[in-house]
Amino acid sequence: MLTKFRLSVLVATLLYVALACTPKATKYLNKAKEQYNQAEYQFAIENLQQAVSYGAPAGEANYLLAESYRRSNRYHESEQYYKKAIDAKVTDEEAYFYYAYALKSNGNYEAAANQFSNYIKVGTNFDFINRAKNELQNIKILSEIVNKKSLFKITNIEDLNTDAAEYSPFVFENSLYFTTSRGVDKMHAANGTGFTEIYQYIFDGSSRFSGQAKKLPADLINTPDAHESNAILTKDGNTLIFARGNDGTKKGALDVDIYSSTRQPDGTWGKAELLKINSPEAWDASPILSVDEKTLYFASNREGGNGGVDIYKCTKNAEGQWDNPENLGTPINTRGNDMFPYESKEGKFYFSSDGHPSIGALDFFEVKKEGNNIKIENMGSGINTSYDELTLFYTDSINGYFASNRPGGKGDDDIYEFVDESKVRVAHYVLDGTVFGEGKDKKQFLLPGSHIIIIDEKGDTVQVITADENGQFKANLQPETKYTVIASKQPGHLTEEIEVFIPKVNYKDLKPGDNEILHHVKIVLPVKEKDVEFAIDNIYYDYDKWDIRPDAAIELFKVVEFMKLNTDVAIELGSHTDARGSATYNRSLAQKRAQSAVNFIVSKGIDKNRIIAKGYGEDKLVVLDAKTEEEHQKNRRTTVRVTGVDKETIRLINEGEQREKELLEKQKEQTK
Repeated sequence: MLTKFRLSVLVATLLYVALACTPKATKYLNKAKEQYNQAEYQFAIENLQQAVSYGAPAGEANYLLAESYRRSNRYHESEQYYKKAIDAKVTDEEAYFYYAYALKSNGNYEAAANQFSNYIKVGTNFDFINRAKNELQNIKILSEIVNKKSLFKITNIEDLNTDAAEYSPFVFENSLYFTTSRGVDKMHAANGTGFTEIYQYIFDGSSRFSGQAKKLPADLINTPDAHESNAILTKDGNTLIFARGNDGTKKGALDVDIYSSTRQPDGTWGKAELLKINSPEAWDASPILSVDEKTLYFASNREGGNGGVDIYKCTKNAEGQWDNPENLGTPINTRGNDMFPYESKEGKFYFSSDGHPSIGALDFFEVKKEGNNIKIENMGSGINTSYDELTLFYTDSINGYFASNRPGGKGDDDIYEFVDESKVRVAHYVLDGTVFGEGKDKKQFLLPGSHIIIIDEKGDTVQVITADENGQFKANLQPETKYTVIASKQPGHLTEEIEVFIPKVNYKDLKPGDNEILHHVKIVLPVKEKDVEFAIDNIYYDYDKWDIRPDAAIELFKVVEFMKLNTDVAIELGSHTDARGSATYNRSLAQKRAQSAVNFIVSKGIDKNRIIAKGYGEDKLVVLDAKTEEEHQKNRRTTVRVTGVDKETIRLINEGEQREKELLEKQKEQTK
C-alpha cells in the first residue's frame, strides 16, 4: 500500500510538472540556457523571466536568473532569485553558497553568516567550504569596519557622469581619462548595457569639475564590437595601455586582453598591439604602472591563481616587452576576487577585493608594511559601501577619484571625487580666554557675562562675544595675525584691552585630521571704584631725564586707550623710583617724569581735568630692601590709580551690587 501511495504521488508530481511546464515555458527556458552558456546574460534574463511567467520549473529558472545577475556583476539583484530557487528546492549547491554572498552584498550580514554556516554543514565543494569559512571570519570583524569613523569626503562628479556607466578614472595633465558606455548603439549581451569605450575629459576651468568629454579615436583605440576600458598613460604621455574584450558572443566574458598604443609624431595614437602577458581564454585587465614604471600590475583569472581573479605583476624583457607575469600571492590574493590594483605616487599599494573582509561586494584595501610583515587593511565605511568600489586613483596624497555603483548616483557606475581627510592636517586656531574681576584687595574672581570685542590689524571688528557663566570665551582666529581684545563688564568694572598674536604651528607637529590650537589669555577687569591701582610696565627714561622715549610712548598709548575705554573715570598717573639717590631728588625727578607722561596723554586727546601727575619718588617701594637690579626695577614703575568715578556710574554700580546680593539670597533660600 505504501509503495503504491508513493508511486501515485510521484506520478502526480511528474504530471503536474509536465502540465505546468508549457511549450512556451520550455521554448523560453531552452533559449535562455543557450544564451546563458554563451555568457549572453542579459538576453538569458529576459527569456528566463518569460519562462517563469509561463510556468517553467521555479528552482531551475530562478537559479539561472540569479546566476545571470551574479555573473553580469549585479549581485544585489540576484538575492531574490536565489531565495526563490532555494524555496523551490533547487538541487545545485552553488545556489546556497552564492545566496550567502548576495545577502552580504545587500548588507544583511546576520542572514549571510547563517547561510554560510549552513553551506559548510551540507556543501561538498572543498573550495566553497573554505571560502565560506573565510567569510564567516570576515563577517565577525565587519562591525569594526562599518563603525569606523568616516574620514573621506565623497563627491559625485555630476558634470562628468551620465545614466550610463563611468569608471576607471586616470588623470594625466589637465585631462581625466575614463571608461564609459555612453552614446553607443550596440548592447553587450552579457549585462544589457552598451559597449564601453575610452573617453578623455578635459577640464575647462569654468568650475571645479566642468569640462568637455571626447571619445578617443575609433578603430585604433575604440572599436564598435568590443569593450575598451581601464586606460592608463606613461609619464611622458606617449604610451596608452588599456584592456579590450570581444563582443561577448564567442568566448564569453573571459576573452579580455591588455593592449598598448604608442603616440605618433603627429600626436595621434597608433594601432593597438596585444601584450605578451595575456593568457588565452582568460580575463586580463586592470593594468596599472608602478611609480617608477618598471612594473606593470594587472588582474587575471587565468589558471593557477588563488581563486577567482588575482593580481599579477610583470617586468620588461630584453626586447623591451612586458613579460614574465608573476602572481602576487598571499596575503594580497585570496580565494575571492582581487583586482583593480593601484600604486600611488607615494608608493602605497591599493586594490579592490571581495575576498578580504569587505562590507559587501568589492571594497578598497590598502597594503601596509609592518617590518617584514604585510597587513591588508580595509579602507573603511567612509569610502566603501555594500556595493562595488573599483578603480581607485590618487591625484596627490590626499585627493583622488574612484568609481562605484552605489545608490544615489546618476546611472550605472559613477565616478566620484574623494578627499582622504585622515591624511589632512588642519589647524584651527582658537583664542581661549577667561575674564576675571579684581577687587581692591587684589583677589580675583571669575566674571561671567563679560562683553568681548575682537579687532584685527585693520581696525575691523571680527567678533563680538559674551563670556559664559565661567567667564570663559572662545574665538576662531587666523594665525600670524595681531588682534586687539577688549573686555568690559558694565557698570561695575573697568574696561581693559590686550594685544594678542597667534603664532603658526609647524605642519609636521599636527596630527592627522582636525587640530584645535588653543591660545590661552587671561583678562583682569578691576572693580570700578576709587583707589583702584594698577601698574603700567616698561615705561623707561634715560638716566636723569624725563623725556618720553619712543618705547615709553608705546606703553603710554595703553593709558590713552584705557581713558578712552573708561570715559567716566579720572586717574592719577604716578611715577616711582628706586631708593638709590636722595629722597628729595628722587621725588622731584619722579614728578617731572609723571608730568611729562601726563602731558603726552593729554596731547592725544584726553581731557586734562581727568588726569593728574604725581611723583612719589621712593616713597612707595615695592621691594623695601632691594639689592639686585631686578629688584630695583620693580620699584621703578608707573602706576595708574582711579581717583574718581562719576556719580551716575556709582549709582549703577551700587544698584548692580544690590541686585547681585538679592539674587544670591534668593538662591540660598531655594537651596534650603
